[in-house]
Amino acid sequence: MNLIGPKSIASKLHLAVKILFFLQIARVLLMAIAPILPSSWRYVSFVVQSGPLEFSFDMFRGTEARWWIWAMELVSRTCHAVVLYLLMRILEPVGAGELFPPKTPNCLRMIGGAVVISALLRTLFCAALLHTGIVPGAGARVSWAIDTDGILMGIVLVLLAEVFRRGYVLRTESELTV
Repeated sequence: MNLIGPKSIASKLHLAVKILFFLQIARVLLMAIAPILPSSWRYVSFVVQSGPLEFSFDMFRGTEARWWIWAMELVSRTCHAVVLYLLMRILEPVGAGELFPPKTPNCLRMIGGAVVISALLRTLFCAALLHTGIVPGAGARVSWAIDTDGILMGIVLVLLAEVFRRGYVLRTESELTV
């Protein structure tokens, strides 16, 4: 099986990312409408385990801290959906067999930016939660730490975008010389 082109691993990966994107959109929409769901649905369990925050609770029962964490996760999941959408845009031409498509560097730069923004927003949400003194509830551990993994990954993606941009320039120069 080929890595690039029709019926290749890249085309199957494009399909998988497209499915994940639509599932992520459904998740974001469900999270967005959760506050207006009937009261029988309000006891859905909600777990946050990524970033500088570890938290588990029955959704929207109790303290104001849960609303802060809900908003943080909604923003974070929306950033994840943006990353999946941009990854889908990168994989589409690669799955069709085109190497170094011109939109890849821009998409990679935007992915890097979305990853950095998501990491910074999660850090700021946690810092704001601790600064306001809102008590999240029993069994919660909130710590303030800069999400350096996310920030470094975003920077690496921006650097990778530059590599792809230069690859595209080299490809167009070689096509002109032939």
